[in-house]
Amino acid sequence: MVDVGTVYLVATGALLLVALGVGARALVAIFREGRERSRKRREGEIERYTEDPVYDRDPADPETDGAGPSTCPQCGAENAAEFVYCRECASPLGPNG
Repeated sequence: MVDVGTVYLVATGALLLVALGVGARALVAIFREGRERSRKRREGEIERYTEDPVYDRDPADPETDGAGPSTCPQCGAENAAEFVYCRECASPLGPNG
């Protein structure tokens, strides 16, 4: 008769081998893509460094977008603009802070 522990070990081992195979394929694909990009950069097909519009934009101005700190109308504590309730007294900050 087959022990439950043996079945568990065999099933776990099989799943680990499948995960290893999938992970290895993904890593090989990433490695190949990196080599291809390096080749294209060396040959001048793509620029060496390109700007990313998401990360290279200027931060928002807190004065113009309302992201500055807000003051609690009950206790006067300063709270971050994204807070809905005061961090000191837990009263609602309201639409204007």
